[in-house]
Amino acid sequence: MKTFSQSTGNSADPKVFSNSNNSFMKTNYSYCIVSLVLLITCLLSYGCSRSAESPVKFEDGLIRSTPEEQGVPSETVASFFRSVEEKGYDVHGLMMIRHGKVIAEHWWEPYAPQFQHAMYSATKTFTGAAVGFAVQEGLLNVEDKIISFFSDLLPDTISPQLASLTVKHLLTMSVGHASTRYAGSGLSQVKAFLAAEFAHDPGTSFAYNITASHVLSHIISKVSGVTILEYLKPRLLDPLGIKDVIWEMDNDGYNMGNGGSHMKTSDMAKMGLFLLNKGLWNGQQLLNPEWIEAATTPHIFQHPEWTKEEIENAEDDGAQGYGYQIWMGRNNSYRAIGGQNQLIMVIPEYDFILACHSSIGDEAGFNSLVYDMLPSMSDKKLKTDKSFDLKDAISGYEIKKPFTGVSTVKVTTSTRRYQMEENQSGIRNIFFRFDASGNCYLTFVTSGAIHNIPFGLDTWLTGMTDRTLSIARTVYPNAMGVTPVQTAGICTWTGENKLSAYYLSMFNPGSDETLRFTFEDDNLQMEILAPPGRRMGPPDMQQPEPGNIVIRGTKIKEPWDN
Repeated sequence: MKTFSQSTGNSADPKVFSNSNNSFMKTNYSYCIVSLVLLITCLLSYGCSRSAESPVKFEDGLIRSTPEEQGVPSETVASFFRSVEEKGYDVHGLMMIRHGKVIAEHWWEPYAPQFQHAMYSATKTFTGAAVGFAVQEGLLNVEDKIISFFSDLLPDTISPQLASLTVKHLLTMSVGHASTRYAGSGLSQVKAFLAAEFAHDPGTSFAYNITASHVLSHIISKVSGVTILEYLKPRLLDPLGIKDVIWEMDNDGYNMGNGGSHMKTSDMAKMGLFLLNKGLWNGQQLLNPEWIEAATTPHIFQHPEWTKEEIENAEDDGAQGYGYQIWMGRNNSYRAIGGQNQLIMVIPEYDFILACHSSIGDEAGFNSLVYDMLPSMSDKKLKTDKSFDLKDAISGYEIKKPFTGVSTVKVTTSTRRYQMEENQSGIRNIFFRFDASGNCYLTFVTSGAIHNIPFGLDTWLTGMTDRTLSIARTVYPNAMGVTPVQTAGICTWTGENKLSAYYLSMFNPGSDETLRFTFEDDNLQMEILAPPGRRMGPPDMQQPEPGNIVIRGTKIKEPWDN
């Protein structure tokens, strides 16, 4: 049984982090001083980390009810959750709303209702709403020509297609470009978009174009004088009680119109209610119902050659058409949808909304589970089965822990610091702090920053980090507009000198990593594992995931070391 111990007792004491290694100090003096000051600050902030099991009071302003009160059998809801588990769908948070009331909700531990989560392309629906408000206020018109907003970014020769390109074409993904990939970021990307070749006349052909949505964000900022986040805040976000939104920016300080927003699951549910009620919220008509009607009506189809019957019977919801930054779906539904199935599904005929955050590749399969519930829904109040407790039935669903069993290694309070060999991840130092419960507070020091991750011993521990991508494997900086974000980690001792740690981002699904540490005397080996096929980095820089990464280091001698 391995025991790590530290005679000072208080691992948060600044003296714990003093460095007596003269050679190291001589060659890295300035860097060390800055790093250690930051390290102390960061480690002290660890006191704010908490176990995911600790209750947090969270108020979202939504009204709760039972499924039966709103005409839905609890067993139908429970069956849906069972099917999600049986199919192995990685759902993080989910809310169901019927007749304006929440009838079911669940977050798969360590995810929780108070955490923001990546929206990815579901952001586009908020971008579309911003255009609606701008039209309502007379700042622009859907028929306005795009070239009128970017006179300084236009190519030398303006083609007839570019001259005819309108705001509506951007809203409906009917730009007509030969390619939907554009170089650059911010205004340079807008410039590349305006210079792109056309394969079709605008409005005649659908092609999913994420940059078109981002150009809309730039247009909103041009006509309003503020970012799209600032524009939406008093018009949509504040009235709906959508708070603490994180929204990434491009290199020129414009919010990403095509993605980059991070919101709570309840925020998605509220947006669904806003759309279902055609812009009406708490008795106030925030956005014209005519705009909502236009936004949720198909304007163009992926397969225009299909018959109406073929479109209606297609299992692919994408075949149902596209509105204003909103996808149409089966059963006369419409959806805001983002990568890995960040979903706001609205089914007006059933007065039903489902909002979820997840990491699911099988979008059609998940949607089918939702549609399977519809036949059991009634417009009448149902009798409650007092023998069946829905909350109890779904309470046990959680994210599968990567480790089985319980650590057999006893760990007492300790601190260890290692200087790492040169490596592709840019990690200079790794610091370990183990508290009396065996939880591990891990710190990575790179050339430019310090990044913390807490790991609970055999249980999830949440905390904050300023890195939104995989911490050990990537060196990409945060996108502009991103503040420190929520993390969750769990670790276990698999041997006397072997520690396995698993980290996931509550912020960006898919940024998880498994780390394996081997301690041998004064030497450390860290192995970074990643799921096969994972691709990291910005979209225009992604490369196939390499094999496991091994980084080695040597313990930094402390004053208390013999």
